[in-house]
Amino acid sequence: MSRFLSVFTISVALLASGAQAETQTETQAQAETQTVGWRDLAHAREVANDPYHQLNQDQSQLMLDFMAISAHFAKDQRDNYLPVLNTLSPLSSVDFSQGSYPYAEQLNTYLAQASEVNAKLVVAIEAEQDPAKLAQVIQATNKSLDAMAALSPRLEQFKHGSDKYLDKKERIKQPKYAAAFTVGSTLVDAVPAYQAQQQALLAKAKQLKAQLAHNL
Repeated sequence: MSRFLSVFTISVALLASGAQAETQTETQAQAETQTVGWRDLAHAREVANDPYHQLNQDQSQLMLDFMAISAHFAKDQRDNYLPVLNTLSPLSSVDFSQGSYPYAEQLNTYLAQASEVNAKLVVAIEAEQDPAKLAQVIQATNKSLDAMAALSPRLEQFKHGSDKYLDKKERIKQPKYAAAFTVGSTLVDAVPAYQAQQQALLAKAKQLKAQLAHNL
């Protein structure tokens, strides 16, 4: 009997010890999870409060919006007016988490193609004899210019924000920031240039349409 009680006592003690150890392990795991959670939250707040990340998001969205507008214009003109126009291939998503430099070359190539679309349209409308087709070009170009105009205040806001952010000696010296906003800076100059091309295209189409109407 005493032997049975001894075994029983040892078993209970072992079970209690195991339960205590398990409880301690769970408590420790919960504490570590809470610590990681607080660290993640602190990092998220740091990211949210850092203008660098917001500026990256701004320039990436500006790039996507510019590409979408210009590609839509090119497709519309190719489908409804000039089938030989180039096909523009806008990006549908970008990842600027490491800065914009990897996309700078892609943007420059795209800008050259978009400019070529406008140039080909100018050549085509100069030989156009159908007022209805010129009217279609005028309508599409007006829509494109209206959409592009909505980008102007956002570009100005980006330029102001990036200039202010980079106006720090310690940032200028760091490679991370050397070409951080390459795409946004390119768009600040490229979008007005693209708008000027389309305004010239629009003026030419209106002029020729008026001449054709006068000759009828």
